[in-house]
Amino acid sequence: MEYSQSALVEGIKNKDVLAYEHMIGQYTKIIYCLAYNILSGYLNKEDMEECVSDVFLDAWMKINEFDQEKGNFRTWLLILTKYKALTYKRKKKGSNVVDIEKFEIKDNYNLEKQFFLRQDQEKVIKIINAFNKIDKEIFFRRYFFDEKINDLAQAFNLSRSAIDNRLLRGRMIIKEGLDYE
Repeated sequence: MEYSQSALVEGIKNKDVLAYEHMIGQYTKIIYCLAYNILSGYLNKEDMEECVSDVFLDAWMKINEFDQEKGNFRTWLLILTKYKALTYKRKKKGSNVVDIEKFEIKDNYNLEKQFFLRQDQEKVIKIINAFNKIDKEIFFRRYFFDEKINDLAQAFNLSRSAIDNRLLRGRMIIKEGLDYE
């Protein structure tokens, strides 16, 4: 059975197992890819799969927190994935016990530098949000979700060079917006 986004959300809110299974079937690949990108090098395959399972369990348990008027379901699942994977990553880092006496502590924190980096991030997000719908999605999927250019070309029914050109134009617009030379 196919579900629209609203029907899928309502089905999960009503604890419909078929809706839950549909969610798993439809979103496992993208959730696994995002979790893999965050956790590769830190966890093994089984732990990554456990993270993905936990994301779906969280979606099932926290479905009432999702507001369809504020965003789409796929984005909400990817946000859950990001935070769950980062939690797994922190737990893994925390389990490595290191002798603190072997390290030299240096204070490299520069408040002014952090302030300007934050401002740049906010400018970049504003610039990206001003892109047309297709360019914005291509840009996010390539640089935030690390999707391959060939996969993007296939998804948008465009040639690889068209995707490359859109990404190049986007980077140039961002550079201009940040006044970089």
